[in-house]
Amino acid sequence: MFDVTKVRSVKDLADSSSPIPSEIAPSMPILSSDSPLLSLDQIRALLDTSWSCRRSAPQECVRVSHLLLEQPLDIAELARATLYLGYGLTNQGNFNGAEPELQRALHLYVELADQKGQCDSLNVLGIVKARRGRPVEALELFLQVRQLSVTLKNVEGEANALLNIGATYNNMSDHPNALHYHLLALGLSRQHALPSVERRTLNNLSVSYNGIGGHDDALEAAVACLKVHDEDDPMLDALALRNAGYAHFGLKQFPEAQAMYLQARVLMEQAGDQAEISSLDLLLGRVEQQQGRLEEARHLFERSLEISQTIGDEGVEIESLLRLGELLGTSGQVQDALSALNRARTLAEHGQLRSELCEIDLALSKLYRRAGRYQEALTHLEQHLQLNKELFSAASDQRLQSLRVQFDLEQAEHERQAAQHLNAKLEETNRDLQAAQAQTAELLTRLEQHANEDALTGLPNRRAFDVALTGLSPDQQLGIVVCDIDHFKSVNDRFSHLVGDQVLRQVGVLLKSQLRRGDLLARYGGEEFVLLMTEANSPTALKVCERLRRTIEAVLLTPQGHPRQCLD
Repeated sequence: MFDVTKVRSVKDLADSSSPIPSEIAPSMPILSSDSPLLSLDQIRALLDTSWSCRRSAPQECVRVSHLLLEQPLDIAELARATLYLGYGLTNQGNFNGAEPELQRALHLYVELADQKGQCDSLNVLGIVKARRGRPVEALELFLQVRQLSVTLKNVEGEANALLNIGATYNNMSDHPNALHYHLLALGLSRQHALPSVERRTLNNLSVSYNGIGGHDDALEAAVACLKVHDEDDPMLDALALRNAGYAHFGLKQFPEAQAMYLQARVLMEQAGDQAEISSLDLLLGRVEQQQGRLEEARHLFERSLEISQTIGDEGVEIESLLRLGELLGTSGQVQDALSALNRARTLAEHGQLRSELCEIDLALSKLYRRAGRYQEALTHLEQHLQLNKELFSAASDQRLQSLRVQFDLEQAEHERQAAQHLNAKLEETNRDLQAAQAQTAELLTRLEQHANEDALTGLPNRRAFDVALTGLSPDQQLGIVVCDIDHFKSVNDRFSHLVGDQVLRQVGVLLKSQLRRGDLLARYGGEEFVLLMTEANSPTALKVCERLRRTIEAVLLTPQGHPRQCLD
């Protein structure tokens, strides 16, 4: 069934973030084709301003982009200007003009090896393909966007790609797949605190749930969208209110549906979006029709028709004529009904809108049969059945193509998960390796320490002394003092080797306490100690030796080798 909600759901496709973030120019100079050559700073400022007005004033975005493209540009600025022109044309609804510009921008970014620019170009190109009724091509492009976003570690870009894949499946009426990808996007948005993505995802989830008749879930998603705290976005609020109204309509809660639609219409009026106002009038008309208020319904259908004709929105114009024709037919105004339906059919035929033609032929068949004109009724019924068969065949072909893309999507997801698992394993292995390296370094330090330290006294050993001596400059002035403990053998023999060891320790402590800064004291072997003094002449060395001798002389040791008292 031709449904205004499905027509508008393509607007739920996610836009990209700014390809090259920079300060937005505060004002835009007036340009014309006769403008002089601009400096690089002026060009970049105009590019920033063109980007900033791509949604609010797409015609200005297009104008400035065209004029910038008349300037001699480096390839980076040329790529930006071309991409922005494609954006502006897309937001103007000029998809035929936008597609070649976006293709050119993509080629330029490939030449620049700029993956971020490629990602943005592919994203908008996918939106254009979806809006031109080529959903399979759109899915393939959004798959590339997702893969590039993962490579760039751009979580928001990945979430937007998932959102766009889901929105494309929505437009194919493949709501289960749409739900799957929207739920993936929702998980990412919540995991990484991306409220703007979360809001758009919840809005699109509402569309998906409405599409499968899950109106309670659709209502819950729409209400959740409205509750997410983010910067004001009245357009998104209006879309969520519309989806909430559609859910109430599906639940036959017509007063509640009307209230939601009216709130959405107020926001759309404030935004000046005539296309959405026209579609909301259609929805409000259907609510009035369901409640038996046929005159009010007719007024709303006619108002929707008038707006759509004024702005040239043929999709809503056809829908308005169809609803108006059906309403007039049930009211017994057969000629007016036939006039409206035939006008709708002419527009649909001219636009090659086969789905709309199929529904209009069915409505005409019912109306002719009610009027007793059975031949015309049969003719339109046959046309309806033929179109329905063709649509089913086309849908089957599209479904097969989408299954291939779905396989690619699932493969990409498996590869992504495998890569994440491998990265996690590598990180764990790296942590283990770093810990092992730290342990090894600590062990080597301790081994080096043990190799250069006398185990008994804790002083440097002979090896450490030799290394220190080798490291000195040949012309460096130094002094070397060798000292030993007299009659040390008798200490061992009389008091035991344990006491002798304690004597060696205490002598080492006493000698070390009298060293100058930079001197090295080592146990050379047995009861011998050696002192290496740098920058020491003979008088200095003799003075140090005398101080060491007096220090040892002044200490009386117990039979256990401990200091007992100091002698004056």
